[in-house]
Amino acid sequence: MTSYYPLDKLRKIPGLENAKFIDPYSGGKGNSIRYLSVAPVSDDLKVNNVENLFCAGEKSGLFVGHTEAICTGSLAGHNAVRCALEMPTLILPKDTVIGDIIGYANYKIRTKEGRKNRYTFAGSEYFERMKKTGLYTINSVDIKNRISALGLLNIFNKSLI
Repeated sequence: MTSYYPLDKLRKIPGLENAKFIDPYSGGKGNSIRYLSVAPVSDDLKVNNVENLFCAGEKSGLFVGHTEAICTGSLAGHNAVRCALEMPTLILPKDTVIGDIIGYANYKIRTKEGRKNRYTFAGSEYFERMKKTGLYTINSVDIKNRISALGLLNIFNKSLI
């Protein structure tokens, strides 16, 4: 993980050949932009009042971390396809850590105190919540059994098209 990606390398990525960034503070050594704004989303990560837009990561809630970005990105992408196919979107149940953190962040963002916090699986307030609710475990068999019992095992591996 790095907060800086060299501009000459960035421009080698197709579609970013003309990329540039304005850097008034870090002397050319930073281009990571974080915590700008959060789009109001429902628990399926659909942006409120927009028919076909889904958000993930820091844009979808007060989340921090790679795992949170991957999890919300997987769900948002999955639901974007469902939306395009006119299928009901998937809301992960609160019995899953992903469903719970999304629902919890959506609840907390409606409070003044909640908007001051960031939510992550790696520590702080949400990690304590996982332990308290019994969602925290590193036992992969228990996790697989929980997801299977919810009918969600390999949900993202199933082709929708």
